[in-house]
Amino acid sequence: MFTIENQVSGKTFQTDGHSSILDDALAHGLNFPYGCQKGACGKCVATIIEGEVSYEGEIPSGITPEEIADNMVLLCQCKATTDVSLVVAELDSVADIEVRTLPCKVQSINRLNHDVVQVFLKIPGDESLQYLAGQYIDLIHPDFDPRAFSIANAPVNSSLIELHIRLVEGGKFTNFLFNELKEKALLRLEGPKGTFYFKEDSKKPVILVAGGTGFGPIKAIVEHAIEINLKRQIYIYWGVRDEVDLYMNLPQQWVNEYNNIHFVPVLSEPNEQWKGRTGFVHESVLVDFDDLTGYEVYACGPPTMVKAAADTFLDQGMIKDNFFSDAFEFAFSGG
Repeated sequence: MFTIENQVSGKTFQTDGHSSILDDALAHGLNFPYGCQKGACGKCVATIIEGEVSYEGEIPSGITPEEIADNMVLLCQCKATTDVSLVVAELDSVADIEVRTLPCKVQSINRLNHDVVQVFLKIPGDESLQYLAGQYIDLIHPDFDPRAFSIANAPVNSSLIELHIRLVEGGKFTNFLFNELKEKALLRLEGPKGTFYFKEDSKKPVILVAGGTGFGPIKAIVEHAIEINLKRQIYIYWGVRDEVDLYMNLPQQWVNEYNNIHFVPVLSEPNEQWKGRTGFVHESVLVDFDDLTGYEVYACGPPTMVKAAADTFLDQGMIKDNFFSDAFEFAFSGG
């Protein structure tokens, strides 16, 4: 195992030298900048102060001979062969990440239940999208106004974007995506966008509150926490109308595999067979936590749910700066 140190931030991580330095940095939660992840764009260039790296095959086109002579390397392609000390400016916030417009192809479409579809978008060629867990993109089709959808997968394979799309009554674009969109169709996306993202450097336990397809960005956050081996306690509350609206069994799988993850589904209109929690999802949080002072809360879903959570959680001791939200507004006339 080799130790990689960024002299700018003082952060370190371990690598076995089998993966690129960039891949290992991202897996350990460090926001090293990158673009294509294919060695072509040069956005992940860093300076080596001490240590040695190697490339597989020829030197990639994204770095010049002059840069190599100045001890610069492409982090997405090079692998450590010794301990390495380097200099790279990590991305500290969403303001540091470039918003881009990229082509994408529909790789797969999966019906998750009667009104939610899972869409995977593949960014072709030497491009990828750098984003933080919780952010969203605008999906662009020439026949409709752009619509915002949260990214539902962790920022690991950033050339593949997962969306959870709910069929909205009267929504032209969502009706098209749900009923007419075909695999291999070409679209465009613009992003990443939004100031809602996971603050991974905090030490506080986390309460994640999702309403409906607000589970999408919550899924991205949990997957990212698992990827970076986060040990903070994570409490997931997912509120839907009926049991069929719990369109993924992932939360229970997480509970079974990780001791620090907990899950409470909450139904507002359950059938007689349901034996679990009922009512509004934010009320279940209040039942379980007498004092929210020491917690961070991330809430995603309908505006009424997010507002109710914010108002009542503040009364339960939550610090305002520890509440992060993404309220889903649905466009009816344009999309």
